[in-house]
Order: sequence, then structure tokens, then C-alpha cells
Amino acid sequence: MNLQTFKAPTMALALHQVKSAMGHDAIILHTRTNHHRQWLGLKRREMVEITAGRGTGLGRRAKPASPAASFGPGFSKSAMLPSAQPTIRTPVENSRQLLQTPAAGNAMMLGITQEMNQLKNLVQDLVKETRQAQEPQIPEELFEHYNQLIQNQVAEELARNIVKTMHKELRPEYLSRTQFVREKLAEHIEKLIPTTGPITRKKTSGPHVVALIGPTGVGKTTTLAKLAANLKLREKHRVGLITLDTYRIAAVDQLKRYADIIVAPFKVVSNAEELRDAVASMSTMDFILIDTAGRSPRDVMKLNELRGLLAAIEPDEVHLVISSTASQKCVELAIQRFSEVRVDKIIFTKLDEAANVGVVLNVIQKVNKSLSYVTTGQDVPDDIEVGHGRQLAQMILGGFGAGK
Repeated sequence: MNLQTFKAPTMALALHQVKSAMGHDAIILHTRTNHHRQWLGLKRREMVEITAGRGTGLGRRAKPASPAASFGPGFSKSAMLPSAQPTIRTPVENSRQLLQTPAAGNAMMLGITQEMNQLKNLVQDLVKETRQAQEPQIPEELFEHYNQLIQNQVAEELARNIVKTMHKELRPEYLSRTQFVREKLAEHIEKLIPTTGPITRKKTSGPHVVALIGPTGVGKTTTLAKLAANLKLREKHRVGLITLDTYRIAAVDQLKRYADIIVAPFKVVSNAEELRDAVASMSTMDFILIDTAGRSPRDVMKLNELRGLLAAIEPDEVHLVISSTASQKCVELAIQRFSEVRVDKIIFTKLDEAANVGVVLNVIQKVNKSLSYVTTGQDVPDDIEVGHGRQLAQMILGGFGAGK
């Protein structure tokens, strides 16, 4: 196969060159787009390059016999029908025909993808250059790491402090060793995320009572079911379940089904007196897990009601459940308002759905509370893990994710 390489500013022009030089039998073997920076590196000049070869000729049409040969020697050429006239194609029509071939279609899609990637890279370069100009105090050797923290929504001031600490602690000759710096950053971030380990019972008598509180829709009921299943089925503890979420019938039915599956006592209560009685009726349990109705952080009346319910039983632990997919502003408001009720530890849910996990670090630093668990999916009881600072640090730095 005779191979040739054709170059042009656009894919259409390059394909026209292929058609003009090799005809309809041309077979496109490879395409790529090269670019060169101009104008101080901000503008790129592109050149499309196509490698093509001549086909075997199997796809060529047989040359039609002349009309005279077909109709006999007495047939006049002037009597030919219009449809029998030979077709003359313009270069534009030839290019259009070539563009309609599968090979050309694949080449064009590849070209579009390459152009989109180049545009994305150009935007990222511009953002980086702008950010670097605005942050002259960030050491150049550590700017990529700083940029990664910002892209993962770590608060700017916190990201700045982390990088500056690394610059002070590391010897200059180590700053260019990307993997080494990354490991040191992970170690530092890990220290900024205190964790509590799993729920444990330290009492010699009586149940260990745990309440889950938080905004609507963060996954409290599913999280409680995961905790209950692990305590009962894997750790072989006696577990009782209580729900205060009488506003959502579906939530009550869901938790009851989980209780039936793990063979655990289950109570539905609606006020402080019923809650005290339910806890007393489960005095032989090792653990009692309490699900509360979701409250809007702006609903002061409901938050006061929740405070009264918790005060009636004084649970051993109160975990605030927060969604990793929520915005920084919503998370901060939830923590501020629920802290007025009571917060001992924090559970982050939906970590598998979060585009960025820097919010976890921001929140932990701001509220000075320890992380107990993270959830990584909907499966009960599997998609829940004890919080690990190193794993979250790796995620914040753009490494592996939690869970599956």
C-alpha cells in the first residue's frame, strides 16, 4: 500500500487533499492534530495530519461500456438519454463524498475530540496562570499541589497554610520530587482530620444509646440501618432500633424492614415520653440506635423540638449526618444550627457521589469535631466505612476513592 501524509489547517482541507491525490479508494490509517504556541504561549496554531494509502482497487466501479457498443454500430450518440450522460463532480462534491465514508467520520470525530481536549487544556492553563499571578506567595515548586487542593474545593486559606507548612518543613532538594511531596502532604492532611474509630460500648450495664441527627435527605435512615446490621450481624451485639421520623411513612417502613431482617426490636415514637418508654423497653440491648426526622437548619422550632427529645434520654453519642454532595455554605449552616442542639461526631454520606471532597476537610477543621464514619453507596450493610484520615487525604490530593 502506497502511504502518504497530508497536512492542512483543518480536517476538511486535509481530507480534500487525500481525495485529490488518491481518489475514492483512499484508506485513512491515522489522524492527529499538532499545535504550536504563539503570542506568548496563549494562542495555538493547529495543523491536521492524515496518513492515508491507496486501496486495492476492489471497490472501484467497472468502467461502463460505450453506448455505441451496447446498442450497435448504428446507434447515434445524440440519441443518448440524459441519465446516461457521464457525471462530472466538482472538488467540493468529491470532498463531501469522502466525508461521508466511515473512515472519514471516525477521523472527524477523533479530530473534534482532540480539539476539545486542546481547548480544555488551554482553559486550564489560563486558569492556572491567573491563579498563580494572584498567589505570588505560593512557592512555584508546590503550586501544582496547591492547585489540586483548590480544585478539590479545599478552602483557599487552608490550602495556602498546608502548602506553606510543607515549604518550611521540606528541604529544598526534595521540593521537585512530586511523589515525595505528595506523600508528605497526605501525612499532613491526615493529621488535620481527626477520627474516632467505630462505635464501641464502654458501659458495664445498660445499652449504649446512639442518635443520628441532620438535615433532610442526607441518608440518616440508610446509615442507621448499615450501623445496625454491622453491629448485629458482624459483631454479634444485641441491637434495638427506634425512629422519631413519623413525618415520612416510607422511612418508617424502610427501617422496620431492616429491623425484621436482622431480627431486632423496633419502636416508632412521636414525643419525649414515648421515647423514654421505648429506650426503657430495650434495656437488655447492647446498643440502641435512634433515627430522627430530618430538620431544616432554618427551622428553629423543629430544632428546639429535637433538642428537647435528646435531652429526655441523654444519649451516649449524637452523630451529625452530612452529605458530601452539599455545598460548603449549606454544610456550614447545618453544622452551625445543629451544634446548638448537640453534636459529638460527624458522619459524611454519599462520598461516592461527591465531585470534590475538600468540603470534608474544611468542615472538620471548622467545627473541631471528629469524623466517625463515611458512606460510599446505598448497599446495606456494606457501603459504610470507619473514617480514615489518610484515605480522605489521598482523595483530596486526587488519588484513590473511598469504598469500592
